[in-house]
Amino acid sequence: MNQMHRGMLIAAMTAAFAMCCGGGGETPDGGGTGGCTSDSQCSNGKGCHPVLKECVESCTDDNDCPASQKTCAKVASSASLFCTCSSDLLCNGNVVGNLVCNDATKQCTAKCSATSCPSGFTCDSTSGNCEAAATDAGTDAGTGVACDDIGECQYPDVCNFQSGFCQAGAACSMSNAQPDTCLYAGYCTTSSNCAQVAPAACANITASTFNPKTSTGPILFAAAGQTPEATNLTFCKTTEYVHRISVRAYRIDRDWDVAATEAAKLTYFSSNGTPTQFTIGTNQRQSSYVNQGKELTYNVLLCSSTPAAFTAGFRFTGGNEICGETAGGTAGTAP
Repeated sequence: MNQMHRGMLIAAMTAAFAMCCGGGGETPDGGGTGGCTSDSQCSNGKGCHPVLKECVESCTDDNDCPASQKTCAKVASSASLFCTCSSDLLCNGNVVGNLVCNDATKQCTAKCSATSCPSGFTCDSTSGNCEAAATDAGTDAGTGVACDDIGECQYPDVCNFQSGFCQAGAACSMSNAQPDTCLYAGYCTTSSNCAQVAPAACANITASTFNPKTSTGPILFAAAGQTPEATNLTFCKTTEYVHRISVRAYRIDRDWDVAATEAAKLTYFSSNGTPTQFTIGTNQRQSSYVNQGKELTYNVLLCSSTPAAFTAGFRFTGGNEICGETAGGTAGTAP
């Protein structure tokens, strides 16, 4: 090979390397299958999606995401956070539509075909979703335990309501607004991993209306009794006792109202199971309402004829039920 041809070949190889492999100091975006294996192969603002093997726009928090995919979270083993979906309904703008919340990618996509799902997933022709493929043992890539409701997976596993199988709870942070990286109906524990809310096991809740596979309503994940503040003792009469209980909830469809108007969407279940729509100023009211965007801490006051602790049940419209015991009552001071 003469010197001129050698120089032309080196130049051509250099140009080809720059185009496909990020020469000249630029970082490439992965293309199709095998397009990327790590975030370092993606340009700024993108991360390597572990299922698509493509560079996809990343996010830092929920505010970066559209309403259809409004949870900024990790996907499988990803290092980056991506805008992820939680239900078919949200993918279609809260109406019935042709998009699905793809279980494989956690993205809103068109319904799948026999050949459109990534490796490890198969197309469910009924739902149009890519479901985790069964192994020879009849299990998915998770624990292999089938589930379709809360309370069916043993902690630290949680139910993936899209795939229908239990899987290990993701790592998370309690300091972030819930559910952080957890799936819908999940929350972060003191062990910094995701758990799932349990069915409300108290006599107050006689029949649950919550269906985690179809609901997008608020999730109540904590309810704890507290000592009433002295400033709230005038709420109950001198013949009654003031009880205080703190409930925590999050929603995935939007932020909570700034003012406490959400109280109208809270149902209180008495100890005998009677449901009462929450009404501020009667026998229930808030002592404080702390809105943290999509997370809410709601401290509720209840009047009782006894100072003894009792169990109360709660549910926000469209969400799950929760039970919590008060810490005991303090005598009211109202005439």
